[in-house]
Amino acid sequence: MFKEERLLKIINKINSDKGVNKGITIKELSEAFNVSPSTIRRDLTELEKAGVVKRTHGGAILVEQIGNEYDFSSKQGKYVNEKKSIAKYAASLVEDGEIIALNSSTLTYLMAAELDAKNLSIITNSVGVVNQLSDKTDYSIIVLGGIYLHSAKTIEGTTTVEQISKMHFDKVFLGANGVDLKLGLSTAGSIEASSKQAMVEYGNEIYFLCESTKFDKASFYKIADFNQVNAIITDDKLTDEQFEVYNKYTKIVRV
Repeated sequence: MFKEERLLKIINKINSDKGVNKGITIKELSEAFNVSPSTIRRDLTELEKAGVVKRTHGGAILVEQIGNEYDFSSKQGKYVNEKKSIAKYAASLVEDGEIIALNSSTLTYLMAAELDAKNLSIITNSVGVVNQLSDKTDYSIIVLGGIYLHSAKTIEGTTTVEQISKMHFDKVFLGANGVDLKLGLSTAGSIEASSKQAMVEYGNEIYFLCESTKFDKASFYKIADFNQVNAIITDDKLTDEQFEVYNKYTKIVRV
């Protein structure tokens, strides 16, 4: 088993067996995955650095505040009007016959419902996006393989990144947890960062969908520099001052 796949399975196990703020021991994880306690300690240290778990004596807990970064359901109901405006504008950028990639986020989930272009090829690691597009019979939908992360309703891991590296996209649409002048576009964990970085690398045009609340914030792992991005689409609550500052580095679209 690849390390990234084991990390995802550790998150899923803590979430399903214990839940948020409930502890699991190194011994339990070592036995569950048939690896040494020292390997589990290294895994938990990496997950703590990624902001997913908090180390405890002899184990770890999934922290609610950080766990919510991976929790698709908990994020869906926030800033609904702003998200719908962003999603609708992003969908309008897609043209007939294009090959597009939609990474897993609440904004790309909403964007999928707004797509009106014909004969699209859509590559995604989001189960939510697949569900949104289930009735679009003229679309070719490619679901990336890997490990299913239950709380985020996303597929991640080494296999996911390897598949992306063999593809090319006309346009890529992604979410981010932070937009910051020093770090650029960032996300909460190394696991999801890997698939997003790969999509950026193999896309012709790159668009980030971010609520204004994500600006002036840096998350744990960098996804992309501003010069790799065609535009950041955000809501009209982004201040004029923020717009002027960030628009110097990449195109900012307020909707």
